[in-house]
Amino acid sequence: MMKKLVLSSLVLFGGSMSAMADSQTNKHYILVTTHQNDIGEICPEMDEGQTLDFEFESNHEIEFNLHYHEGEIVKYPIEPQKLSSLNKVFKAPIKQTYCLMWKGLKEEPSKIKVNYQILPSNS
Repeated sequence: MMKKLVLSSLVLFGGSMSAMADSQTNKHYILVTTHQNDIGEICPEMDEGQTLDFEFESNHEIEFNLHYHEGEIVKYPIEPQKLSSLNKVFKAPIKQTYCLMWKGLKEEPSKIKVNYQILPSNS
């Protein structure tokens, strides 16, 4: 059964987004739309050892990264890169809020379909 995602568990910035979640599997389905030089972010909080299993596909090449903040310093577990799709698994080394970020590169809107889930740590 599909239901609207309660956005209080996420920090979402920029662009326009629609979200759905499957309460049985903790899978999230998000559509992020960005325009040239605009960004869209999904920032889930994760505990050390949890795994973020995610994939996305865009109709245009976009700039993507995964980052977190330590005060004024931004750290990039996944460095900024230009691509139109990615399927990746990221394991959180520390308890932190991690941000998946997309930046539009074209004047036409980039529509990015994102699927992700956070899996518990194996410890």
